[in-house]
Amino acid sequence: MELNADNVEHVSYLGTGTWLLLIPVAFILLFQWRDAPTTHNGLPLINAKGRFEFIDLLAKKRFITNAQDLLKAGLKKVHRLIEHLKASAFNIITENGIMMVLDPKYAEEIRNSKTLSLRKTLIEDMHVNVPGFEQQMQALEDDEIFQTTLKTKLTRNLAEDLNEVLSQEATVALQEHWTDNHEWHEIPLSRTMLKIIAQLSSRVFLGDKICHNPKWLRISVDYSIDLFQATFELRIYPRFLRPFASKFQPSCRRLRADIREAKSIIEPVIEERRKAKARAKQEGRDPERYDDTIEWLEDVANGRQYNPVSAQLLLSSAAVHTSSDMLTQVLYDLNGREELIEALRDEIRLVFKNGWERSSLAKLRLMDSVLKESQRLKPISSVSMRRMAEAPVTLSDGTIIPKDCKIIVPCLRHWDEKYYPDPDTFIPDRFLKLRQEPGYEHTAAFQNSSPDHLGFGLGRHACPGRFFAANEIKLALCHILMKYEFKVVGKRPETIVFGTMLAADPNGVLAIRRREGEEHIRL
Repeated sequence: MELNADNVEHVSYLGTGTWLLLIPVAFILLFQWRDAPTTHNGLPLINAKGRFEFIDLLAKKRFITNAQDLLKAGLKKVHRLIEHLKASAFNIITENGIMMVLDPKYAEEIRNSKTLSLRKTLIEDMHVNVPGFEQQMQALEDDEIFQTTLKTKLTRNLAEDLNEVLSQEATVALQEHWTDNHEWHEIPLSRTMLKIIAQLSSRVFLGDKICHNPKWLRISVDYSIDLFQATFELRIYPRFLRPFASKFQPSCRRLRADIREAKSIIEPVIEERRKAKARAKQEGRDPERYDDTIEWLEDVANGRQYNPVSAQLLLSSAAVHTSSDMLTQVLYDLNGREELIEALRDEIRLVFKNGWERSSLAKLRLMDSVLKESQRLKPISSVSMRRMAEAPVTLSDGTIIPKDCKIIVPCLRHWDEKYYPDPDTFIPDRFLKLRQEPGYEHTAAFQNSSPDHLGFGLGRHACPGRFFAANEIKLALCHILMKYEFKVVGKRPETIVFGTMLAADPNGVLAIRRREGEEHIRL
């Protein structure tokens, strides 16, 4: 998720409607402690309130501005006190209440736990009782249909026709947003990348008509921004006031407007397809088939009730910003590394010399390593494996996770020299070499995870769309490298840090031009 100054008001801004709520705001804040969960696990609280702080507000602010250092300090402290604590875990006040932070060494142990619930965490954190947020609850109710569609239909079709469809759409999207201009010209990288990835993702999710609908493309970019901002802003208020506050928050109103417009675009298409199938059945002929998630969700549901608009909004919010942020960061990392860029082009030439094969993208091993290294240095979040205990959980060393306790696992091994020599340096072939070592062939691949690299999560709740994301990013990067020259304008953009969120600088500018004497490679 990116905080783009051109698209989003600052997250701490309160719109004019909320002035109605500012009169009792001091009273509200005094009672915020009632809304914060307490912990009874006996572990140290790493960022406790100061001596004269009566509420958690300043502790939450310190977490938002300094989360990564607090996480490092917490692990360092518990490692020092391990003999006394008997656990490598601690508590931390986050913008969303107190959470228990587990050392990454526990990641393998909890990865498939059915008692540690992602669903309960989302219900707790996403204001599902507030108008405009019902879509999140509906998406959770339809989770089995959604997950099956991603893990079977979407992933399976990547090996068949979808990669060529994505490649064709990449050509169209780049011509539109990066142009065919052979002269150097400047573009806002993050903004154009969002539009390109939105178009590519929508081609697979919603078909060739909707993916070119400017209203839908706006929603596919703005919905995630509005959802993030509305979710964050409502946390200012105690839970009992949030439904009322949402009526006045501009971000909440925008969120509800996004949903209404999405329904007006998606529901007529689904209704038209259902009627066409019914007519075909009456006439004794096979209905027309579509290679998109609208069709696959219908297949998996098989008559069961589900909310297709919720599913599409969830797909969009999960895919567009994460993939565009990843690709933006990769281009920042490639900037000025001309030898590496040429090596990547050589690899593309070799793999695609005879056109498309099912295994083509899997053969781009240097590119795969570059992507994983970029994600290692800047994942989308500095924590992973957010869960909530539905019952007490006792780990193998006796560490107890109490019922209703929220947990997170920090991604600190990403930057730890014990696991990655010279951890602060971008080493493009780091994972290419690692894959050649026994036992690492699988885990060192971009789309796979381990406790040492939590870019896509881990275990039963690892990102179900990671195979699609990996293919989409690789395809887009192939087109960019073979068709364009590029360089960052000005100094290298810095990572934007907001709590645990790590975002590629949304204000970076890229100078680009279409390559001269371009090779004709069938991508």
